[in-house]
Amino acid sequence: MDRRRRRRTTRARTVTRRRRGTKRKRVGKSIKSNWKKISTAAGILGFVSNVTGQDMAASAGQPIGVKAQAVINSLFGRISGYNPFPNSTGGAVPQTISIDGIFNRISGIGAGSFIYGLLPIKQLPHKGKAKTLGKSLLTAGVLSGLFMGGHRNLISPTNTVTVSSSEVS
Repeated sequence: MDRRRRRRTTRARTVTRRRRGTKRKRVGKSIKSNWKKISTAAGILGFVSNVTGQDMAASAGQPIGVKAQAVINSLFGRISGYNPFPNSTGGAVPQTISIDGIFNRISGIGAGSFIYGLLPIKQLPHKGKAKTLGKSLLTAGVLSGLFMGGHRNLISPTNTVTVSSSEVS
């Protein structure tokens, strides 16, 4: 009977140790799953910042509602040519499609982070996270660069081509 008692006490101790170890693993997994969400949010924020950057100067110092209208006008105006709030502070925003803005600050940061994640050096920290963030920022930078306004062409000194909404329809 002494043997049975000893076995029960040793089994109870190993169960307690296993429970402590599983809590640590759950925390590590949640951080990894949240990194994808953080990278996606950073890409979306970079896209919106690039597209609306030039148009937001008119709404500086205005209430939050006016700024929201200016952001919506700028996004929809630059991408589709439609302005949901034509009488807002920024006015009517024309549709802008150009490949001149593809090389911008967001795409540069994304390319640098992505290249850092691809380096074959094992001692570098957070390579996987940098690669995930780099993909998101590089994609956002290239896509937003198509719709950014106010860039000059590298070949000719003229501004980028803007397409008015009457020419599109």
